[in-house]
Amino acid sequence: MEKLSENGKRHNNLYILSYGLRKELNKKITHFIFLFVFLVLVINAVLTFAVYPVRSHSNSMSPDIPQNSLSYVTPIETQFERGDVVLIDKVDKENPIHKKVLNIIVRFFTFQQVNLDNSEGISSKMSLRRIIALPGDTIYMKDYIVYIKPQAEKHFLTEFELTKKSYNIEVVNLPQNWDTSLGFESSFAPIMLGHDEYFVLADNRFTTLDSRHWGVIKESQIEGKLLVLIFPFKKFRLF
Repeated sequence: MEKLSENGKRHNNLYILSYGLRKELNKKITHFIFLFVFLVLVINAVLTFAVYPVRSHSNSMSPDIPQNSLSYVTPIETQFERGDVVLIDKVDKENPIHKKVLNIIVRFFTFQQVNLDNSEGISSKMSLRRIIALPGDTIYMKDYIVYIKPQAEKHFLTEFELTKKSYNIEVVNLPQNWDTSLGFESSFAPIMLGHDEYFVLADNRFTTLDSRHWGVIKESQIEGKLLVLIFPFKKFRLF
Protein backbone atom coordinates (compact mmCIF):
# COMPACT_ATOMS: atom_id res chain seq x y z
CA MET A 1 0.00 0.00 0.00
CA GLU A 2 2.84 2.35 0.78
CA LYS A 3 4.42 1.65 -2.65
CA LEU A 4 1.14 2.41 -4.43
CA SER A 5 0.79 5.58 -2.43
CA GLU A 6 4.29 6.67 -3.34
CA ASN A 7 3.67 5.86 -7.02
CA GLY A 8 0.45 7.81 -6.94
CA LYS A 9 2.19 10.80 -5.42
CA ARG A 10 4.96 10.53 -8.02
CA HIS A 11 2.45 10.46 -10.90
CA ASN A 12 0.54 13.33 -9.34
CA ASN A 13 3.72 15.43 -9.09
CA LEU A 14 4.63 14.65 -12.68
CA TYR A 15 1.17 15.67 -13.79
CA ILE A 16 1.37 18.95 -11.90
CA LEU A 17 4.86 19.59 -13.32
CA SER A 18 3.70 18.74 -16.84
CA TYR A 19 0.67 21.00 -16.51
CA GLY A 20 2.88 23.87 -15.30
CA LEU A 21 5.29 23.38 -18.20
CA ARG A 22 2.44 23.34 -20.72
CA LYS A 23 0.95 26.44 -19.19
CA GLU A 24 4.29 28.24 -19.31
CA LEU A 25 4.82 27.13 -22.92
CA ASN A 26 1.36 28.32 -23.95
CA LYS A 27 2.08 31.63 -22.27
CA LYS A 28 5.34 32.04 -24.21
CA ILE A 29 3.66 31.11 -27.49
CA THR A 30 0.88 33.64 -26.84
CA HIS A 31 3.44 36.37 -26.07
CA PHE A 32 5.39 35.50 -29.23
CA ILE A 33 2.24 35.68 -31.39
CA PHE A 34 1.27 39.06 -29.92
CA LEU A 35 4.83 40.36 -30.44
CA PHE A 36 4.90 39.10 -34.03
CA VAL A 37 1.53 40.68 -34.85
CA PHE A 38 2.62 43.94 -33.20
CA LEU A 39 5.85 44.05 -35.23
CA VAL A 40 3.96 43.34 -38.45
CA LEU A 41 1.52 46.17 -37.72
CA VAL A 42 4.36 48.56 -36.86
CA ILE A 43 6.27 47.71 -40.05
CA ASN A 44 3.07 48.03 -42.08
CA ALA A 45 2.35 51.42 -40.48
CA VAL A 46 5.87 52.61 -41.30
CA LEU A 47 5.49 51.45 -44.92
CA THR A 48 2.13 53.22 -45.14
CA PHE A 49 2.76 56.54 -43.41
CA ALA A 50 6.55 57.07 -43.20
CA VAL A 51 8.14 55.38 -46.20
CA TYR A 52 6.65 53.30 -48.97
CA PRO A 53 7.82 51.53 -52.14
CA VAL A 54 7.39 52.97 -55.63
CA ARG A 55 8.06 50.99 -58.79
CA SER A 56 9.02 52.90 -61.92
CA HIS A 57 7.68 51.06 -64.97
CA SER A 58 9.07 53.49 -67.55
CA ASN A 59 12.48 54.82 -68.51
CA SER A 60 11.44 58.41 -67.76
CA MET A 61 14.13 58.84 -65.10
CA SER A 62 16.89 56.91 -66.81
CA PRO A 63 19.82 56.60 -66.64
CA ASP A 64 19.94 57.11 -62.84
CA ILE A 65 16.59 55.40 -62.19
CA PRO A 66 16.17 52.65 -64.78
CA GLN A 67 12.97 51.06 -66.03
CA ASN A 68 11.32 48.54 -63.65
CA SER A 69 13.30 49.86 -60.69
CA LEU A 70 12.12 49.81 -57.08
CA SER A 71 12.59 52.86 -54.86
CA TYR A 72 11.39 54.06 -51.46
CA VAL A 73 9.71 57.42 -50.96
CA THR A 74 8.87 59.33 -47.77
CA PRO A 75 5.93 61.76 -47.45
CA ILE A 76 7.37 63.15 -44.21
CA GLU A 77 10.13 65.25 -45.79
CA THR A 78 8.61 68.53 -47.02
CA GLN A 79 11.75 70.63 -47.54
CA PHE A 80 12.66 70.40 -51.21
CA GLU A 81 15.86 71.41 -52.97
CA ARG A 82 16.97 71.58 -56.58
CA GLY A 83 17.92 68.12 -57.73
CA ASP A 84 15.52 66.25 -55.42
CA VAL A 85 13.55 63.42 -57.03
CA VAL A 86 9.93 63.55 -55.91
CA LEU A 87 6.73 61.61 -56.47
CA ILE A 88 4.21 63.75 -58.31
CA ASP A 89 0.49 63.19 -57.77
CA LYS A 90 -1.96 63.07 -60.68
CA VAL A 91 -1.30 66.30 -62.50
CA ASP A 92 -4.28 66.27 -64.84
CA LYS A 93 -6.96 65.31 -62.33
CA GLU A 94 -8.27 66.52 -59.02
CA ASN A 95 -7.49 64.14 -56.19
CA PRO A 96 -9.81 65.00 -53.27
CA ILE A 97 -8.53 64.53 -49.74
CA HIS A 98 -11.13 61.85 -48.96
CA LYS A 99 -9.74 59.73 -51.81
CA LYS A 100 -6.22 60.12 -50.44
CA VAL A 101 -7.38 59.06 -46.96
CA LEU A 102 -9.27 56.09 -48.43
CA ASN A 103 -6.18 55.05 -50.39
CA ILE A 104 -4.04 55.17 -47.22
CA ILE A 105 -6.56 52.96 -45.38
CA VAL A 106 -6.72 50.47 -48.26
CA ARG A 107 -2.93 50.32 -48.51
CA PHE A 108 -2.62 49.73 -44.77
CA PHE A 109 -5.13 46.90 -44.52
CA THR A 110 -3.89 45.21 -47.71
CA PHE A 111 -0.24 45.45 -46.65
CA GLN A 112 0.65 47.66 -49.65
CA GLN A 113 -0.79 45.14 -52.13
CA VAL A 114 -3.61 47.42 -53.34
CA ASN A 115 -3.14 51.04 -54.34
CA LEU A 116 -6.18 52.97 -55.53
CA ASP A 117 -3.93 55.47 -57.32
CA ASN A 118 -2.61 52.87 -59.75
CA SER A 119 -3.74 53.78 -63.24
CA GLU A 120 -2.79 52.95 -66.79
CA GLY A 121 -3.13 56.54 -68.05
CA ILE A 122 0.27 57.95 -69.00
CA SER A 123 -0.35 61.27 -67.24
CA SER A 124 -2.97 60.17 -64.72
CA LYS A 125 -0.70 58.13 -62.47
CA MET A 126 1.92 59.20 -59.99
CA SER A 127 5.32 59.84 -61.52
CA LEU A 128 8.87 60.31 -60.29
CA ARG A 129 10.33 63.60 -61.49
CA ARG A 130 13.30 65.80 -60.56
CA ILE A 131 12.85 69.28 -59.10
CA ILE A 132 14.83 71.66 -61.30
CA ALA A 133 13.63 75.05 -60.10
CA LEU A 134 12.12 76.45 -56.90
CA PRO A 135 9.58 79.21 -56.18
CA GLY A 136 10.95 82.59 -57.23
CA ASP A 137 13.42 81.20 -59.78
CA THR A 138 13.54 82.50 -63.33
CA ILE A 139 14.40 79.75 -65.80
CA TYR A 140 14.82 79.01 -69.48
CA MET A 141 15.90 75.92 -71.40
CA LYS A 142 18.39 75.60 -74.24
CA ASP A 143 19.34 72.27 -75.83
CA TYR A 144 17.61 70.39 -72.98
CA ILE A 145 19.71 72.16 -70.32
CA VAL A 146 17.93 74.47 -67.87
CA TYR A 147 19.44 77.82 -66.92
CA ILE A 148 18.33 79.25 -63.60
CA LYS A 149 18.45 82.69 -61.98
CA PRO A 150 17.46 82.34 -58.32
CA GLN A 151 15.42 85.07 -56.72
CA ALA A 152 17.53 88.15 -55.84
CA GLU A 153 20.40 86.92 -58.06
CA LYS A 154 21.53 88.72 -61.21
CA HIS A 155 22.99 85.95 -63.35
CA PHE A 156 21.82 82.66 -64.81
CA LEU A 157 23.66 79.45 -64.01
CA THR A 158 23.07 75.96 -65.33
CA GLU A 159 21.00 73.52 -63.30
CA PHE A 160 24.15 71.48 -62.62
CA GLU A 161 26.01 74.47 -61.19
CA LEU A 162 23.23 75.27 -58.73
CA THR A 163 22.22 71.85 -57.48
CA LYS A 164 23.98 70.20 -54.55
CA LYS A 165 23.20 66.75 -55.95
CA SER A 166 24.81 65.18 -58.97
CA TYR A 167 22.60 63.54 -61.57
CA ASN A 168 22.67 62.52 -65.20
CA ILE A 169 20.21 63.33 -67.95
CA GLU A 170 19.41 61.51 -71.15
CA VAL A 171 19.14 63.63 -74.29
CA VAL A 172 19.15 63.00 -78.02
CA ASN A 173 21.51 64.53 -80.55
CA LEU A 174 19.02 65.51 -83.22
CA PRO A 175 19.81 65.61 -86.94
CA GLN A 176 20.35 69.04 -88.42
CA ASN A 177 16.96 69.27 -90.16
CA TRP A 178 14.94 67.52 -87.42
CA ASP A 179 11.33 68.62 -86.96
CA THR A 180 11.40 70.16 -83.46
CA SER A 181 7.66 69.55 -83.09
CA LEU A 182 8.48 65.86 -82.60
CA GLY A 183 9.40 64.84 -79.08
CA PHE A 184 9.41 67.36 -76.26
CA GLU A 185 10.78 70.84 -76.67
CA SER A 186 14.49 71.27 -76.10
CA SER A 187 14.29 75.02 -75.52
CA PHE A 188 11.84 77.59 -74.16
CA ALA A 189 11.86 81.29 -73.29
CA PRO A 190 12.43 82.55 -69.73
CA ILE A 191 9.62 82.09 -67.23
CA MET A 192 9.42 83.08 -63.56
CA LEU A 193 8.03 80.72 -60.96
CA GLY A 194 5.52 82.15 -58.53
CA HIS A 195 4.88 81.32 -54.88
CA ASP A 196 4.50 77.58 -54.27
CA GLU A 197 5.49 76.72 -57.84
CA TYR A 198 8.07 74.08 -58.77
CA PHE A 199 9.41 73.14 -62.19
CA VAL A 200 10.06 69.43 -62.57
CA LEU A 201 11.67 67.50 -65.41
CA ALA A 202 12.30 63.89 -66.26
CA ASP A 203 15.93 62.86 -66.60
CA ASN A 204 14.96 61.43 -69.98
CA ARG A 205 14.40 64.81 -71.57
CA PHE A 206 13.30 63.76 -75.05
CA THR A 207 10.22 61.55 -74.76
CA THR A 208 8.80 62.00 -71.26
CA LEU A 209 5.97 64.12 -69.81
CA ASP A 210 7.00 66.73 -67.25
CA SER A 211 6.50 70.45 -66.52
CA ARG A 212 7.02 71.27 -70.20
CA HIS A 213 3.67 69.54 -70.75
CA TRP A 214 1.99 69.79 -67.34
CA GLY A 215 3.09 73.29 -66.40
CA VAL A 216 4.43 74.17 -62.97
CA ILE A 217 3.74 71.89 -60.02
CA LYS A 218 2.23 72.95 -56.70
CA GLU A 219 3.68 71.64 -53.44
CA SER A 220 0.34 69.96 -52.71
CA GLN A 221 0.95 67.75 -55.76
CA ILE A 222 4.23 66.44 -54.34
CA GLU A 223 3.40 63.20 -52.54
CA GLY A 224 6.87 62.33 -51.29
CA LYS A 225 10.61 62.59 -51.68
CA LEU A 226 12.76 59.76 -52.98
CA LEU A 227 15.07 58.31 -50.33
CA VAL A 228 16.77 55.27 -51.82
CA LEU A 229 16.87 53.18 -54.97
CA ILE A 230 16.76 49.50 -53.97
CA PHE A 231 16.49 47.58 -57.23
CA PRO A 232 18.27 46.82 -59.48
CA PHE A 233 20.93 46.17 -56.87
CA LYS A 234 23.80 47.36 -59.05
CA LYS A 235 22.09 50.79 -59.17
CA PHE A 236 21.58 50.98 -55.39
CA ARG A 237 22.04 54.55 -54.13
CA LEU A 238 20.79 57.08 -51.63
CA PHE A 239 19.15 60.25 -52.85
